[in-house]
Amino acid sequence: MDSHELQTTSKTKDIVLDRNSPFSPYMMPRDSYPGPKYMDDMAYNQKYAARVASTPLSPEELGLVRGHLEDIFHEEASASLRWQTFKTGWARYFEMAVAPQHQDSDTMHWFPDICDYANKQTAVYFVGGGSRPDNAGHRHGYSDRRLGLYMYRTWQALHGGRPNLQRQHLFAKALRLPENEATTWSIPGLVAAHRRLCDATAARLGTEVVRLRCEDTASGAFPPPVETAQTWCEHGLSLCHLFRAVVLVADENVLPMVCPVQPVPEIRGHNQYWKVAAWLERLMPECSVLMVRTGDDAHLSRPVSFERVIREGNTIPLGLEESKLAKEFGVVRVKIGVAMRFLFDLQAEEEAAIPSLRQASAMLTEERERACHAWVESVLKHASLGEVGVDGNRFTWEAVRRMWAERDGDIFHHAAQDETRLTPIYSYYGPR
Repeated sequence: MDSHELQTTSKTKDIVLDRNSPFSPYMMPRDSYPGPKYMDDMAYNQKYAARVASTPLSPEELGLVRGHLEDIFHEEASASLRWQTFKTGWARYFEMAVAPQHQDSDTMHWFPDICDYANKQTAVYFVGGGSRPDNAGHRHGYSDRRLGLYMYRTWQALHGGRPNLQRQHLFAKALRLPENEATTWSIPGLVAAHRRLCDATAARLGTEVVRLRCEDTASGAFPPPVETAQTWCEHGLSLCHLFRAVVLVADENVLPMVCPVQPVPEIRGHNQYWKVAAWLERLMPECSVLMVRTGDDAHLSRPVSFERVIREGNTIPLGLEESKLAKEFGVVRVKIGVAMRFLFDLQAEEEAAIPSLRQASAMLTEERERACHAWVESVLKHASLGEVGVDGNRFTWEAVRRMWAERDGDIFHHAAQDETRLTPIYSYYGPR
């Protein structure tokens, strides 16, 4: 869990945020930084790792290194959230939250806690067959976790590799229907349950008064919580603008029954995961979801419409039962990339139409960029000390070698830079 409550005698709850909480995903400036370790790591391009930065950096080189440090700042936050979020929270057979079905606001349960429902652009409901290896939902190498990781990668790409991640911001909250409802679920029932969830979540975030504090004040995580008693919303945790209006549904047809790409032979051993990654890079874009308009969009500048998606020929034929509901609720089946682009564009359109929404987004971006600048400057200041130098600071050591590799049209850190360049690190053999 990312946080836990301390029992108090007053109505105000004390919430202790874990040191790795997604509330504070970014690094804060420090007075000093460790030197590089594991320089022979297989992820490093040894052509550059073995070289020594023997001369002072020129102004041009310093500018390039500064840019690579900015990349590292965002990569570190992105990578930490990737493993924390998708390791368990996007696996139906592990710790994915159960979707509320019949609860009212008094009996609603939020898992792992209320924070995890705040600042999510939409919800992805996993219905139908599970994703255990012996279930149809796991066919062709698909798993719920891999779908989430692929969506995360797509979301990162849409934001140029630098989305605002602070205070639990993420593209979606994963929710699963209980196994005993896997064969009886319906779109009307799902929409009704989602609307109840939104009402209860918004009410709690807007009225419950809490005091947030860090478990480890020396962890150096940004942004630190404001340790005063106020509502979740005043702490910056609220229901996202689009969360009520559109949901995605990953059902048993998330992949066609016939494998859309040629499967690779069984591969064992983590040292061969790039072969699996190359295959999944072709497979995952074929995943499709139902995109459902809930009708709860009166707060938007205009009602949600899928007409443009339909007009552009980006939909996949619906099943008979889905087709019957398509007109009433607004339901289309689209590939993941289309769904993510639709939500990204819809958010941009809403921000253009609603000044307060645009201002809130700009404040988040400015806060993130300010934090990045402060961190980069502190790293460069430490590396400028005579007894340290660029090779005595872990981050400048790597940034300089990224600069060298980039000049040669190469990559230095194959794993981390793949996150920035948005290549298939999401399909690492481990997340199954």
